[in-house]
Parts: sequence; structure tokens; C-alpha cells
Amino acid sequence: MKKIKLLYVEDETTIRKNHTFYIQNNFPDIEIYEAEDGEKGLLAYKKHQPDIIITDLSMPNMCGLEMIESIRETDNEIKIVVFSAHSDQEKLLRAIKLNLTDYKIKPIKRAILFETVTTTVASLHDSKYIYLSKNCYFDPKIKQLFVDSEKAKLTNNEMLLLEALLLEAGKVLSPIELFNHVWDYEKEYSLDSIRTLIKKLRKKLPPGTIENIYGGGYKLHIYT
Repeated sequence: MKKIKLLYVEDETTIRKNHTFYIQNNFPDIEIYEAEDGEKGLLAYKKHQPDIIITDLSMPNMCGLEMIESIRETDNEIKIVVFSAHSDQEKLLRAIKLNLTDYKIKPIKRAILFETVTTTVASLHDSKYIYLSKNCYFDPKIKQLFVDSEKAKLTNNEMLLLEALLLEAGKVLSPIELFNHVWDYEKEYSLDSIRTLIKKLRKKLPPGTIENIYGGGYKLHIYT
């Protein structure tokens, strides 16, 4: 399982260092990055692609609200937690509308910090979606693939192929197994047909999602 990445954005150095030190000691499986304002936070987000952001709102150069608004333009899935001062109520009300995972009013005690991180990490594993990359996921309820929060256009056969691979994610499936799932034994088996369909589906998925297995077969990798 991949290591969870957390970005902590806070201009008050003492608070940022104390909190990140505490998180690292209590959650050793979390990889932590720091930023001292929204501008550097946005750069760190683009560079490290964290799973969780904890941020202050009032900061120099770019405030936390502006940073969140910029991130939400392309990423509506990342978990964002705001630690806000009472004086930031107007910004907080605007931030709440940006799909926050949680928000807490400063000062933040260690017990609150521990609870917040624990709950947010747990929410990463409770997703109703199947992720193929950080910004690509499949919603099984409505049978829809999303890439960068936009619906991906799949043909009926591409969808059937994707569902077959998802049902057995991590396992090697033979071409004939996939072929029969797509065409339901109504068409004579053709290796070229399934290879062509695999090629088309690959173009709509993140690189490396479908792996060719030596000796014949395909395996789908999910993002965990």
C-alpha cells in the first residue's frame, strides 16, 4: 500500500513544526511536507500530489482560501482540513463551500490534532469509488469513469472490458476470459478483437493501469 502524503501549510513556524513533529511521531506511515504560505503550498501540492492538506487560512503571499480555490479548480477529491482563527470566519464560510473534509478553530490541542488526522486518514479508505490514479476513479454505482473530475467517454464494449478487469483487479485474466465477458459468447473468439479493445481502453486510463503479462493475459492495477 502506498504511503499517505500530508501537506501542512502554516505561516507560524513554531505551530507548523510542533504539529508536523507530533504527526510524524504518532503516524509514522505518513509522509509529511511543509509550506509556509499558500503560494508555496500550491507549489508543494503540484510537486508532491499529497492525499491530505491541512492548512491555515490567513497567510502572506497567498492565503489558504486562495490556495484551496486554486486546487479545487482541478481536484475535488483531495482531503482538505482547515485550522482557522476566530477572526477568519468570513474566509472559513467561503472555504466550507469548497468541499472541506473538516475544519477546526485555533488553537489546536494535540488531542484534536490526533483525532483530526486519524479521521481524515480513515476517510481515505472509505471511498465509494475505485481509484485508478489520484485523479482517475470509477464509480460502480452509476458505472462511470471520471478523469480529472470529468466523465470519460467509454463505448459500451470498453465499459464491459473495464468492469471485467475491475472485478478481478490484481489478477491475471486471459484474453479469452475478457473476450467472453465483453461479447458474452455471442461472437466467435478473436484475439485481435480483444487486443484492439485493450489498446483503445488503455488510451483512456492512466499509464500502467493495464499490464501485459508474459505468456498472454492482462492485469489491472488499482491505486491504493
